[in-house]
Amino acid sequence: MKFFSVAQLALAAFLFSSSATIAGDEQSNSDTTVVETATISALRIPTPEDRVSGNVHRLNAEALQNGKSPDLEDALNSLPGVRMETRGFGGSRRLQIRSSGIRAPFAVRNVHMLMDGFVLTNASGISPLDTWNPQWMAELEVLKGPVGAIYGSGYGGVLLGQSLHRYSSANASQLKGYSRIASNGSNSGVSLSEMSSESGFQWQSVADSIEWTMRGFWSETPGGRLHESNGRKQVEVHRRKANDRARFTHLWLGWMDASWDLPGSLNASDAANSPAQSPGGTYDAHVDRMRSWLGYSSVRKQSDKQSGLWVYLQHSDKENPFGTSAFFNGYKDESEQFSSVRWWTAKSKSLGNDFKLTWDKTAILRAERLSLKETDLPTSTDTYRYNIESITTNAWASSGGRLENDNWQFDVQIALEWMQRSTEGEGSGNGSIDENDYLPIVENYAHLTALPYFGLSRKLNDYGRVFLQYGKAASHPTTFELVDPDNYTALNLSPERANAIELGWKGEIPAANSFITYSLQAYQQLVSDAIASVPAANDGVYVDNIEGLKMTGIEAFFQTNLNLANQHTLHLQTQASLNRHSFEQVAETLPGTPLHASSFLVAYAAKKWTISAMHYWNDQMPLHNSKDDWSNAHQRLDAWLSLQSRANVWQFGVRNVLNAQYSSWFQTNAFGGRYFNPAPGRLIWLSWKWQIN
Repeated sequence: MKFFSVAQLALAAFLFSSSATIAGDEQSNSDTTVVETATISALRIPTPEDRVSGNVHRLNAEALQNGKSPDLEDALNSLPGVRMETRGFGGSRRLQIRSSGIRAPFAVRNVHMLMDGFVLTNASGISPLDTWNPQWMAELEVLKGPVGAIYGSGYGGVLLGQSLHRYSSANASQLKGYSRIASNGSNSGVSLSEMSSESGFQWQSVADSIEWTMRGFWSETPGGRLHESNGRKQVEVHRRKANDRARFTHLWLGWMDASWDLPGSLNASDAANSPAQSPGGTYDAHVDRMRSWLGYSSVRKQSDKQSGLWVYLQHSDKENPFGTSAFFNGYKDESEQFSSVRWWTAKSKSLGNDFKLTWDKTAILRAERLSLKETDLPTSTDTYRYNIESITTNAWASSGGRLENDNWQFDVQIALEWMQRSTEGEGSGNGSIDENDYLPIVENYAHLTALPYFGLSRKLNDYGRVFLQYGKAASHPTTFELVDPDNYTALNLSPERANAIELGWKGEIPAANSFITYSLQAYQQLVSDAIASVPAANDGVYVDNIEGLKMTGIEAFFQTNLNLANQHTLHLQTQASLNRHSFEQVAETLPGTPLHASSFLVAYAAKKWTISAMHYWNDQMPLHNSKDDWSNAHQRLDAWLSLQSRANVWQFGVRNVLNAQYSSWFQTNAFGGRYFNPAPGRLIWLSWKWQIN
């Protein structure tokens, strides 16, 4: 298996060595407050892509709007240090950036989400990744590690999505859509009754400088295992308008209704003998989630100044019967109201000796009300395990600056975050349910944290830039970590605090109508008071703050486009990461993160067709803190063919060509050693994108 990682690293070395022999063009120092093509927003101050550190990656529409995956999983897993897992394509989602998700077995925490500038991560720190459809995304920027605290607390990083392409005031109308069907990857073979399907449409019209966009999509997926199906319906309306005063407004309304089954994990013998088995089916374990949201933004752009205001409101209801055994089952009922306000301004001033100073200020205010109730199965309205209501406020403000010329760039920021949460309710205390034995659950949580950041980069001739950056972040216990899952009393956890330093080299080398881009970086990240599930002496699990969480790693990313004869092109992309993550007081290696990971993409394109292949490889990973228990290394190969005409794009492909057997969702530190979630076997898929102007 390690042959694949070595081969991909060898290709990376070849691309890197080739770049050292090719001269590039000089780049002029452009205005950082004017957003242009090839500009990155992840560092808050819009930055030309060639001046951004290797910590930031940009996925374009071609990488996102691809029929081979109905989710972001495959696109994100093509980036070093990023690991996303899903169940049944569209079911449960889990995202780790440099092991940031160790405390999040069933949700996305420690990673901030912004779409079109709106802050979607709630005040507790949970991100609604289930609302994003890659077929509706124009681009996605990924910022990794505590430096992502320039958008708030959290040491995983930031996902900044754009749902619409660049605005054009020219009057036009367009209708486009897509459909995708796929087998479910089960061992029973291909059956029309077990095919997954997804379809969507978008109507867009521009008149008198007002752009209207209406979208809808629906999906049904049976899943490769029993009780692994999911479905989703979503509708959005966007209204964008530009006026003569360089003011740009955006109104966004959305509604989503989704459900996904929870099949549960298998132990080693069951996974080998009955991979379709689903212990969660006995308890009808599933999630029903409904969201509705409203956003409004106003942005001003001038020659030397930008400012913006984004306001977002969301309501969410969730029903969650859960369980995998007679000892672990129940029912959760959740209702959440959430709002966020984000304000930002930046201004540039030219200084002597070709230097320029850009100063920016930003503030984010988030508020959340959550009602959460857990009962036995079957549910009862009279008794419960716990019943709480929580009000959370998160205020974050920052001021920073950038000093730069053609060769140097220095960024500095200081931010203050105030987190306050008040919780009231009651729980059964000893795990029994008797209305006379309820104990109060009361929490008054308040923390003020300073979050500094600095970054320094220098251009090295025409071959790229070296960069050094440091960031500090905090991550607070979420509302779902308030109640002890064993005795239903308050946990009273402290916030996590993370520090990271990164050193790297990146660049882009133009050559004969082609280019080679590369980035190579090393990082070390220390987390104090880490929140984690840890095995107890009786082989149970408890949640606590633990010292000694350390992430150390090396990440590399390379890609090139080679222009061949007769308008043919060859695209190569590879990434690799070396991960040495540990709990010094608990485990030598951190559960849930492979020791090494890599991927390699090759695409050969002519004028009307493209043939592509993608290979993923993950080394073995530890599964428990206290046991010598590791997963096997695994690989996966995907291949697909794209045919394009003026108004249609057809894609046909095979996922998991080699029918590799592996788990796509390991359950770490689990009682009884239950940690396997068999991934789908070989499946075929067909997609069609169409457009009418």
